[in-house]
Amino acid sequence: MPERGKPLSRWATVRGVTSATVTPLASILGSGLLIIAPILERSLGVFAVFGAIGICAFAWLVGTVIRHNVTVIGQQKTDGTLDSLTGRLGRLGDAVIVVAYVISVALYLRIMAQYMVGFFIPAGSAILEAVIACASVVLIMTIGIFRGFKGLDRIDRISLAAVLLLTTVLGGVLLLHDGVLLSSSDLRLPSQPPAGPLEALLILGGLVITVQGFETVRYLGHRYDAVTRVRASRAAQLVSASIYIGFVAVATPVMGLGTAAGPDITLLNITDRIAPWLALPLVLSAVLSQFSAAIADTEATKGNLTALNRWFSGPRPYLISGVAAIAIAATIPTFTLVTIASRAFAAYYAVEAAIAFRTTSGFFRKCGFAALALLLLAITLFAQPAS
Repeated sequence: MPERGKPLSRWATVRGVTSATVTPLASILGSGLLIIAPILERSLGVFAVFGAIGICAFAWLVGTVIRHNVTVIGQQKTDGTLDSLTGRLGRLGDAVIVVAYVISVALYLRIMAQYMVGFFIPAGSAILEAVIACASVVLIMTIGIFRGFKGLDRIDRISLAAVLLLTTVLGGVLLLHDGVLLSSSDLRLPSQPPAGPLEALLILGGLVITVQGFETVRYLGHRYDAVTRVRASRAAQLVSASIYIGFVAVATPVMGLGTAAGPDITLLNITDRIAPWLALPLVLSAVLSQFSAAIADTEATKGNLTALNRWFSGPRPYLISGVAAIAIAATIPTFTLVTIASRAFAAYYAVEAAIAFRTTSGFFRKCGFAALALLLLAITLFAQPAS
């Protein structure tokens, strides 16, 4: 934080925003980078990229809710003008997001374990995946207890840098492969699945988890001011949206639907078909991205629990959330977790949209926030699994 009365220089501002962007960007990329392409391929086929655009656009609208609340609610708390009902809604949202984060940590680490096991055992092993996921939760708990935020944040930064590099390489290989297919007239786009428009929308609603993470800036108030966090949220969403849309676009021509190889379950299946030498870097990317996202959401969980009650101090937040994540990772299949986590985050965003509705004065903004709250409530109730 700058000294009172001394504005930040442009360089300090940029550096602060860049630093604050690490946590939300790591969380967003870890949420969906490894699963969004295969799921959209099976749900929308040739129109997968439009699904990616739609999900990212929807996430941006929800992001406006979070950014509004970071600015307005934070100021009202400082001024002591926050009304009691809005305050209670805020505490409800904090409780809901704790549940969502715990589920998401279990999901990320199950996906990580799925890629690790799939690389060595093509047939897979549900038991081994659960063991690896649970052991990873224990590792994150240990780091958090003994090193706190700084220890987790350092790992987050290293992991995010590696993930961005590996994603760039894989995306470049896919683009070159698309060019070869196009020049040889062998390009065959996936066919459109038989799912109707309503079913497709319900499945897309079950993918909210893939764009989750921009809200983590809400719980970085002890390190960054509101303006920095709002800018970091925007930056994280713009960067992640460009990566998601670009990645789905270059992956679509080589996805399994409509090819002799049959439907692809993960990016590892796609990579094995077009560039087997990239399988190991992809698994490494999976390990780093999912572990990084789990760290980011662990940080946010701790911040949430601390805000809920002073009792959640010291190692208690890590122990409580870690034990719950272990129980979930050990018992619930990966693709079931995707929809459950999406519903949990949709419920949280619905509460935040209701708060934004109560704390904004513009007619059109009120209507927009109300519509978002209702849509998110519908996703909470009716979202369908994609597998």
